Amino acid sequence: MRIQSELPNISQISRLEAKPEIQLDFAHLMKDVLTAVNAKIQSADQAAVLLANGQMEIHNAVIMAEKASLALQLTIAIRNKVLEAYQEIMRMQV
Repeated sequence: MRIQSELPNISQISRLEAKPEIQLDFAHLMKDVLTAVNAKIQSADQAAVLLANGQMEIHNAVIMAEKASLALQLTIAIRNKVLEAYQEIMRMQV
């Protein structure tokens, strides 16, 4: 059995072009995350206002408030881990 006959001709395969990679640095990533968390908090605040005016069902307002709360808790947990890592690095002796 000839392997060459089983494989397609290389010239028939379209060339894979390297796509430019999007470089996301940590600062942009954190900015995007904080912007998303802030948007969730603002939408939860708006939902509370709509609930008080009788324009929104209570279950929708509670769901939005919980989403905002969970996003904020996750952000705080990430911040704490980053601070712990930074402090650990600063304690290292070179």
